[in-house]
Amino acid sequence: MPINHETVSGAVDSAAQALAADLVEAISGTADPFSLYRKIAQQPEQVPALAAIRVLGADVLSVYLLAGHAFPAADAQLVHAAVGAFPAPPGTDPDGALWALRDQALSAALAELGVAADGWPGLAGTAVAPTEVPHWAAWSTELVRCSSLALPPVASPLREQARRRRLDLVRGVSRALLRRDYPSAAKLARWLALDEQQAPEPLLAPALEHLEFLAADQPRTMLDVALARRFARGES
Repeated sequence: MPINHETVSGAVDSAAQALAADLVEAISGTADPFSLYRKIAQQPEQVPALAAIRVLGADVLSVYLLAGHAFPAADAQLVHAAVGAFPAPPGTDPDGALWALRDQALSAALAELGVAADGWPGLAGTAVAPTEVPHWAAWSTELVRCSSLALPPVASPLREQARRRRLDLVRGVSRALLRRDYPSAAKLARWLALDEQQAPEPLLAPALEHLEFLAADQPRTMLDVALARRFARGES
């Protein structure tokens, strides 16, 4: 029987949305210890659940990095299994550079949690720093695609650019909100929030409130909002 790729894609998206919702709850202060292994084990279909880990990338580790939840060996092994089951495409692939950046973020987050991912089958090769894009709109689009690098333990050229180009980030957030592109607005707000303690931005708080109201039914967007709120409060 031929594979229905639309059905598979829908199952993976649903699994990613469900996992994002669980992460939002944990990051926002749930009393129960979060366990990635337990969450995935509860799913009737394991393949989409593993794919969801790859879709969210380093964000699946945010609850351990930021909210004080323990990172047991079973959870680390599950991330390892997801990487092996859904390997990054070769570097010659059009999205190879993006995968390399995303896996750089994943490896850095794992290292912060005491797990060395060097040599894991399925991880992309060494990331090459992208050329800085001068125009703010095109640059903002690049940061949206690389939002998983917007985590406190992840150092990257894009993070340095975001520090220097806060006005361009504000422009990007404003443009995305006006276009009702709430996922992009939340990802850019997350970059903006990383340095909120050092360089406060008056637009950030109302932008996050706006997103919480208009994107409340979009778990992946709300995950970016929840992370941005923690960054802005300096809880990282």
